Amino acid sequence: MMAAALASPSPHPAAAFSLTVKDGIAHLVFDLAGEKVNLLSSTVMEELNRNLVALSLRDDVRCLVVKSGKPGAFIAGANLHELGAITDEQTAAERAGEGQAVFNILDDLPFPTIAAIHGAAVGGGLELALACDYRVVTDDPRTKLSLPETTIGILPGYGGTYRLPRVVGLSAALRMILTGTAVDGPRAEKMGLADACWPSAFFEDRTLQMARTIVRGERPPLRRRSRSLGITLAEGTPFGRALLFRSARREVLSRTGGHYPAPLAALRVLRKTAHASRDRALAFERETIGKLLPTDITRNLVRLFFAQEAAKRPAALSSGAPTRNPSGTSARKIERAAVLGAGVMGGRIAWLFARQGVPVVVKDIAWEAVRKGFETAHAIFLELESKRRGSPRETNLGMNRISGAVDYRSLGSPDLVIEAVVENLAVKKKVLAEVEERVRPDALIASNTSSLSITEMAMSLRRPERFVGMHFFNPPNRMPLVEVVPGARSSPQAVSEAVRAVLALGKTPIVVHDCPGFLVNRLLMPYLNECVRLIDEGSDFVAVDRLFRDFGMPMGPFTLLDEIGIDVAREVGRVLSQAYGHRMEASSAIESLAARADLLGRKTGKGFYLHRNGKRIPNPEMRRLIEARQGARKGAPGRDETRDRPLLAMVNEAALALQEGIVASAQEVDLALILGTGFPPFRGGLLRWADQRGIGVIHEALAGFARRHGERFTPAPLLVTLASERKGFHQE
Repeated sequence: MMAAALASPSPHPAAAFSLTVKDGIAHLVFDLAGEKVNLLSSTVMEELNRNLVALSLRDDVRCLVVKSGKPGAFIAGANLHELGAITDEQTAAERAGEGQAVFNILDDLPFPTIAAIHGAAVGGGLELALACDYRVVTDDPRTKLSLPETTIGILPGYGGTYRLPRVVGLSAALRMILTGTAVDGPRAEKMGLADACWPSAFFEDRTLQMARTIVRGERPPLRRRSRSLGITLAEGTPFGRALLFRSARREVLSRTGGHYPAPLAALRVLRKTAHASRDRALAFERETIGKLLPTDITRNLVRLFFAQEAAKRPAALSSGAPTRNPSGTSARKIERAAVLGAGVMGGRIAWLFARQGVPVVVKDIAWEAVRKGFETAHAIFLELESKRRGSPRETNLGMNRISGAVDYRSLGSPDLVIEAVVENLAVKKKVLAEVEERVRPDALIASNTSSLSITEMAMSLRRPERFVGMHFFNPPNRMPLVEVVPGARSSPQAVSEAVRAVLALGKTPIVVHDCPGFLVNRLLMPYLNECVRLIDEGSDFVAVDRLFRDFGMPMGPFTLLDEIGIDVAREVGRVLSQAYGHRMEASSAIESLAARADLLGRKTGKGFYLHRNGKRIPNPEMRRLIEARQGARKGAPGRDETRDRPLLAMVNEAALALQEGIVASAQEVDLALILGTGFPPFRGGLLRWADQRGIGVIHEALAGFARRHGERFTPAPLLVTLASERKGFHQE
């Protein structure tokens, strides 16, 4: 990942690198003092530059090994805070050029070099390794190699676009750079990114043996790799390369909708420099970096990166909750779990635990239901195998961690129990009261409800302090967000433990205070409801879907309604309408459409769309029903109003949620909607988009909608205040 400026030398609290030389082998160890990971800051790059220049002048070195002093971590890339300080093209290009120059010194050393990678080699960390003659890696699961720059709006800026294709070939380089995909040690060896993959226990010895072989002037005994004839033809001829780049461009546009300039810019760089000299290739790379780095899209994506990192720090999420449980010991690790309810959601949650190595019991009232939960988890493992992101061995190990039960005696002694039964308050309260009597007094109990009150559910418990909400978004194997919801009597320790459990499952937690719909569903419902009102007024649902996909949403609102289920959306709407009144009052259209039991969306095969063989086709029957409701109404609202009414309804509800303290910050609102609904990351989140649009403009638009369409658009007091003070939701 492109690091920041190589400014004039400045003092560093402690040396980041240590250098030793013995028997002709130099060991350059990167161990940044006081940090959990190694980052390539400007000072670090200065020090690396000095070490490499000194090495180039020595005559007692026959081989260099570059490695990390951090256990399980190689180099985590650039210091993004320094990147964010760059505001103009020229400075960005100059800083990239300075970093390229350092790695060129490594590339040009007069003796062989080995990058010994144990742990993550991300961005600039992998670019450093690419500048070495050899790369050896461990088979440890923590060893991941990636160039994720395009996911934060830039591209590899220290020679990655030049060196990676020459190491692994153009096809593999396109996949890694355009998607930011990480590869593990065995995969890195198979594709030629690594010259060897060794077990962690023998890694130091094997690396030293390899270095000694080089010092003796012998060629290391590394496995030879050959490429398939198809890849050779595709990459080795002008016609083949043209087809390869054309296919890559189509894939990028299909995946990003053209909203993200970085992958397309990286594609241009790779195409233009495929056969260029190093100097020409690096010049074009840094010129392109200069154009990308200062843009609003890059700034938004970098902010999102920092927001996600902040969400991984439990202390920042648990409202100041202590990090110790009532017994005074450190918050315990979840070593056994149980899931109550073996439906599709229960099976998917069980898969999350099994995937992370945690034994889990799935309990339901009948073995047939338990079997379906097993099938759900197994299908996810098989899907990963088909995408080469898992192996049959991992599937077998994972499924062996899942056991079934139809009674509470078989739960064992779980540290965490997640209730995932039907979304019915009475049923949930009954199940929670039953399980409380049969698990350890200190076990954490959570409900996977999407809208019901955690405080109300806790009334069925004798120890409500150990109960919280953990709202997994569907499908939980793919959706990264979990809302952690304290009830009125949930202890800070329970909240803290729930946050840590979410993190252990590889998900991002957001702590949300208890209210109907919590945060994401509370904000999503006005958006969906307003879209349904639009079709009642004459809009075409296919055109509305297209409009919001053009805005950057992963799917249009009516496609989303089909995925949720029109009947489910109606029921959630009723719950929220009772809580919030006119703001959430359901459109009469949704009530009418949900009455058709055969038109509920994907689960019945048809809703707004026909769902057949993986394809989605507008449903003519639904169109006729909508047209019959529209009758002789005037034409559809204009494009701007069609876009603004649903989005501004969300902004207004977000302002009310912030007023009520449902979440702590606008940043958490933005992160929750990006991770929970797919709100376009390049726009920075809902409230970042609102700030960029202008709070005064939004206030005026809402007031106008309130006059024409009703009091549901009445601007929230917080929004009125911000508009009058000419402030935004995000105060930098």
